[in-house]
Amino acid sequence: MSKIAIIGEFTVKPGCFDEYYALMEKHAAASRQEPGNLRFDLVVPLKSENRLMIYEIYQDQAALDAHAGSERIKEHRGKTNDLVEERKLHICELRDSGDA
Repeated sequence: MSKIAIIGEFTVKPGCFDEYYALMEKHAAASRQEPGNLRFDLVVPLKSENRLMIYEIYQDQAALDAHAGSERIKEHRGKTNDLVEERKLHICELRDSGDA
């Protein structure tokens, strides 16, 4: 089975970045503890005031499905939906990761 990578891009509403980032830090820390999660990074583009990106790796599709379907994810989205203007998620097959 292939590892699954998620690359997420979020445009945060003006004045909401600090609140959103704090919630995402908690989300990333909790996600890293889930079975099958191999990596969860928060990435802030240089010279950006309202954008955040994430990079996640899951052992397989089943691990991603468990993550995505969890009650914790529903609660997290409920807390963050009103802080985001635009959300793009790219779900990818990880083919050559070197160390992951």
